[in-house]
Amino acid sequence: MPITFDWSKTIAELPGSPVPADWLTANGDGVKVAYIDRGVNLGLASLEHVNQPGAKFFTGAPGFSVAKLTGQDLVGEAFGTEGRGHGTLYASLLAGKIPAAPPADKDLMNGLANGAKYFIIKARNANDKKTTAKNILDAIELAGNLKADIVILGQSISKAQLPFEGLNMAAVDRVFNLPSVKRMFIFAPLKNLETSDPWANVAADNIPNLRAEVFNVARLPVNFESVSSVITPQNISFMLAGFSGKLLTKNGDAADMEFSNSGAVAIMGGVAVMALSHYKKQNGGATPTRQQFAQLLATCCTPLQNASGSQTAPAFFRNF
Repeated sequence: MPITFDWSKTIAELPGSPVPADWLTANGDGVKVAYIDRGVNLGLASLEHVNQPGAKFFTGAPGFSVAKLTGQDLVGEAFGTEGRGHGTLYASLLAGKIPAAPPADKDLMNGLANGAKYFIIKARNANDKKTTAKNILDAIELAGNLKADIVILGQSISKAQLPFEGLNMAAVDRVFNLPSVKRMFIFAPLKNLETSDPWANVAADNIPNLRAEVFNVARLPVNFESVSSVITPQNISFMLAGFSGKLLTKNGDAADMEFSNSGAVAIMGGVAVMALSHYKKQNGGATPTRQQFAQLLATCCTPLQNASGSQTAPAFFRNF
């Protein structure tokens, strides 16, 4: 039987109300968000409102140009039989909106901050088989040219990949030193590969992780003590999220799922969109500095050093 799942309601009812009510009310209005992942199925009823000209790009499309904003694409996600639609899951969490005339036979999702303006950027190569470092860098630069305020990135790529693509750190620095990129707030997952121990080498030197410009995000581990030993010594901006709930699957069905680091990015990125929306409303449309924004986000997160023992989801922590 079709269901409707409301992430805004879920966040609003968190124990202790960590997300301020006025952030929730702001709903992302007035904020431009670039969501970068492996593609999004914009045919789902909850995401049809995002399917707009000039709001969807594919880095591997013929004629793609960062500077000319060309290479627009339907950004359909090629679901395999084993896949659940990585990009679609988290785009639904962020931007899902129940249509004015909701279809009776479809599961529907109401996202965290569906009042924002979303750009969907599919960061994949031309044959849609893999994401390269260049795809990620092109997507971030494109987001800057689109004048996005916040980037929510669902992937990270090892820096060891650079030489195989004929790239070096100068190419990475060039993108992150662009004024259009420096003005954005970028949220990205720490190493997001499924292993027997998700925290093994989680602070790997990936793109765009460990850069001063990036808010690194990871899911809440079962063994919370591993955070203290792995993350606390790192001189990086870090956020940690734990949650459980329902997300749309590739078929438009709602299903329980465990959160990966990418899921944590979507949660914390969505909260950040709401926070920035509220800040802009209170400050005549002005954008905070990175330090001001970090301080604002810190108001809804428990400092990492204050956490001890086993934690129950949902939980938000930060280390910046």
